[in-house]
Amino acid sequence: MRKQSPILIFATMLALFLALSTSRSTYAHAALVRTDPPDSTVLAEAPSQIRLWYNEPISVSFSTFQVLDLEGQPVELTSIHLDELDPQLVILELPEIEDGVYSIHWHVLSAADGHDTQGYVVFGVGSSADLNTAVVHEVQTAVPWTEVILRWANYGLMALVIGAVVVVQLVLPRAQRQIVLTDSYLPTRRRILKLATYAAVGSLLVGLGLYLYQLSRLLANLAAEATWLGTGWELLADSRWGWLWLGRQVVFGTLAILFGQMQKRRAGLGMVASLLVVGTAVLQALNSHAAAVTNQLSLALVADTLHILAMGAWLGGVVSLLAGLPAVATRSLPAQARQLRRNAWRIFGPVAAVAVGLLVFSGLVSAGFQVATPDAMLTSFYGQTLLTKIGLMLLMGLFGLLNSATLHPRVAAPLARLLKKPAGWTLFSVDKLPRLVLLEASVGLIVLFATGIVTASPTAVGPGYLPYPDEEQPSAMTQSVEDMIISFSSKPNLPGQNIFLVRAASHRRPAPAEVAKVILRFRYLEEDLDTISVEAQEIDETAFRLGGGYFSLPGRWHVDVVVRRLGVEDSIGSFEWIVPPTAEPEPVVLSDQPLRPILLPLGFAGIGFLAFAIFLFRRRKQATASIEEVLAAPDNLVSAK
Repeated sequence: MRKQSPILIFATMLALFLALSTSRSTYAHAALVRTDPPDSTVLAEAPSQIRLWYNEPISVSFSTFQVLDLEGQPVELTSIHLDELDPQLVILELPEIEDGVYSIHWHVLSAADGHDTQGYVVFGVGSSADLNTAVVHEVQTAVPWTEVILRWANYGLMALVIGAVVVVQLVLPRAQRQIVLTDSYLPTRRRILKLATYAAVGSLLVGLGLYLYQLSRLLANLAAEATWLGTGWELLADSRWGWLWLGRQVVFGTLAILFGQMQKRRAGLGMVASLLVVGTAVLQALNSHAAAVTNQLSLALVADTLHILAMGAWLGGVVSLLAGLPAVATRSLPAQARQLRRNAWRIFGPVAAVAVGLLVFSGLVSAGFQVATPDAMLTSFYGQTLLTKIGLMLLMGLFGLLNSATLHPRVAAPLARLLKKPAGWTLFSVDKLPRLVLLEASVGLIVLFATGIVTASPTAVGPGYLPYPDEEQPSAMTQSVEDMIISFSSKPNLPGQNIFLVRAASHRRPAPAEVAKVILRFRYLEEDLDTISVEAQEIDETAFRLGGGYFSLPGRWHVDVVVRRLGVEDSIGSFEWIVPPTAEPEPVVLSDQPLRPILLPLGFAGIGFLAFAIFLFRRRKQATASIEEVLAAPDNLVSAK
């Protein structure tokens, strides 16, 4: 029976993965958090401005906003600008508009991760407004395959650069020190550095492709008078994405030059290359989904940086060793080359194991930030692609374990005992090692393709993934604060327009002072949004009323009712309020509880444990080396005599 080629296996797996992926579509990155006026509401009076809150800072220069009337004619906006204190709040200044139905079409560029977002909001003015007649368009789009392929190439070449540095700086020197292998060591090192040079140059070209792709996406949505030259310069000079892109290109260009000099055995350049490699991972994290996390941003960036470095060390290291060491039958190699290959793969095994552990634990942290619930993982396109990536990584890890068992009989010892094989038995001979490693690398390329899809797709977080509240919100809540009895209610208590009623009266007779005003403060607890403070209108001496779309999102809210009286300290009633979604609850598939409180501690605990284990291993190794030196000392004295 003819054995299947690893290339054929790789092509088959990639075709299956593409078949699974192309049948799906995904929505654009849904970054709009809330609006004022809220979506699908009818106002009694026309607003003077429209306020749009996003979950990421927005680059207004590369964003478009249109307000269309019932006939589809645009309303000429007075101005479009960011709030002075909040870069996530876009304010559209409106002229005077008549009663009717309006739709707001927006297409924005995130200043955090460079993703573009589009959608629409509908509102009406006047009691006769029928929202069903609004001019809207479909925002569903297919998977951006051009972006996916560019990201795939970006991650693949970056992994090669990282892996080559790991092998050249960490693996090969230790393999060469075990026995003098200069004749095989230097050519191997040059081959790996040459591969790293090609990868760095390729990264520069892929970076240029990413820039042109981003520019073409922007020009497709900006005004007709926008030009390639003007917009391209503005993208580089006036956007966070552009500055990060320039930094990325400079780092990869410098690495290409360094790798060329390192082939000439220039001293001291390896450490500089190592620092620049870490810089590439940091720059990539700053331009990823992690950069859009509004809460615990630093932790998200650290986890993403470690994830990129771990993937590069593992997959890039495997490919670098394959390229640097001859992938031919062991018997055909000179003795030095056979020894170097065996030593290098044995030393790389623990490095790969640490990288796999770091990959797993940092991935848990990243999933905690990017996937809201277990159900979001199972039902969203982002979550399903992430699960596919995890499955492929497990397969890649299986091949890595087989490779380790081939090189280290101790790893295969449990299986040997189970099968009653002799000591030193391995499942495969060393001659099969290149083929097994090639399979591991092939699966790794598909993992990187899945990474390209994941990073080009919207994450599975946001109000749409919040669990439906189990408890029913009481129609009104009452608190006693000092001498005041404060009650609060909301009707109909749904996202959008509500009527808020406050009653505030002193139980002391006579009351210390009359109530001068009542201020309501609304704070959303599910995300880090600004607190909104609004003064309520007085109905009578003890009753106050406020209308508006301050409950703009479903979920948990904190409402402070501030009762202000002349000559008396403010009395503040604090209410934890639940606003249910307008839609009926979706059936729970696995669990609708948040993943972040579980995955973040688990992931960081795993990273800490891994670091502690490495520390103990190094201490033990140093102690063993010291003991061996002491034991060898008498022999040295005898030799000296």
